Amino acid sequence: MKNRPPYKLKNFILLYDFIQIVINAWFVMEFISAGVFTKYIPTCSNSNFDASDATKILNMIWGIIPLKLFDYVETCVFVLRKKQNQVSILHVYHHVSNVIFVWYFLKYTLDERAAYIAYINCAVHVIMYIHYFMTAWNPKLQRMILFIKPFITRLQMVQFVAIILIMIQSFDPKCHMSKQNKKIAFMFIINVLIFLYLFYDFYKKNYIKASKQKNN
Repeated sequence: MKNRPPYKLKNFILLYDFIQIVINAWFVMEFISAGVFTKYIPTCSNSNFDASDATKILNMIWGIIPLKLFDYVETCVFVLRKKQNQVSILHVYHHVSNVIFVWYFLKYTLDERAAYIAYINCAVHVIMYIHYFMTAWNPKLQRMILFIKPFITRLQMVQFVAIILIMIQSFDPKCHMSKQNKKIAFMFIINVLIFLYLFYDFYKKNYIKASKQKNN
């Protein structure tokens, strides 16, 4: 592999991005049909674990694990295209910790109120992969929408802030969270704060500093 030219993989990347758009969009629609925005809201509410919608939501969150494992295909594409700079600490930590925390949540917590976090994440991924699909489709189109790239990173950071604000409510007595769930919520908040730091560091290096150097 070392002495071989990088693979282009354009058609494969387009297919991968399209699959990501379809699957994440399906999750968004299913979360909405299960009661996100109606029965389950971002503010603190009582858990109703036995409700049929709650069972549907938890089954869907189990489906998030293979989706997050599917994200690793992107890492393989980076390697095959010899884009080693994209296999960064941010990329590896983000994808590995996502799988671990989703599994840990399903193993030890099981709270349907987490649907809103999963919904936000899937909605952001729909937007992200539509952008990736468009940039992979045509070099001319890629140049036309180049200005959108910083906004995609900003959107991801806004997502993390929203998730943190939702998780902080776990410590409100009105939410009736167990001590075990509060501990898990605390660990999850720390993990998302790490995400926020890594994404901001990426944003600062690639857009803020790069813009300043360009202007100078």
